Amino acid sequence: MELRLLLRPALTTTAASTRHLLCRGHKTTARTKRSLKIAPHDSFLPDRSVHVSESSDSIIYNPPASEASPAHTPFLFLPREDPRRRALRELRTLGGADTTGHGAVTLPPALRWRQNPPKYHLDENALVEMRRLRAEDPIKWSVGHIAKKFDCSPIFVSMVAPAPPGHIAWLKDKLARKMARWGPTKMQAWEDRKRRAEMLYRGEL
Repeated sequence: MELRLLLRPALTTTAASTRHLLCRGHKTTARTKRSLKIAPHDSFLPDRSVHVSESSDSIIYNPPASEASPAHTPFLFLPREDPRRRALRELRTLGGADTTGHGAVTLPPALRWRQNPPKYHLDENALVEMRRLRAEDPIKWSVGHIAKKFDCSPIFVSMVAPAPPGHIAWLKDKLARKMARWGPTKMQAWEDRKRRAEMLYRGEL
């Protein structure tokens, strides 16, 4: 009798811990699916006003919100015998575009970008000096430095005083060594940027 009384708390604790381990929480799959089960939208449900036998063969028409409307067909896609072509042509002739416009709108202010007027202050001696500096030390006397010294545009400097061939080869070799240290991600980004620039020059973007 005394042994049974001593073992009863241990048996009760073991049963309670076993019951606590076997209980299911909210993180189980069944509870999650049940909580995420949302009723469908009314547009997907069958029409209640139609008889069941008739609605079994019906089609649920639920177009997306971005679908083009037949009422907004462009003028170029209208057939020649369509009366809408004649109506649109008459509106354009009678000045209907003015009545359908936005009226008095407030436009943003004009861009105030500084436009430097052309300067014709360089003579033959200045051009000779530019070529001499460019050939003497192309690293020190870059295009930007020469343009700042003679107060002209860098494009003009590159036209009248191009870099010597050895400097161009050195720049290409420096770029090749720099690109050799690039990883695959940076190389792919550089190729994509170059491809986008070519597409922009061809008018594809």
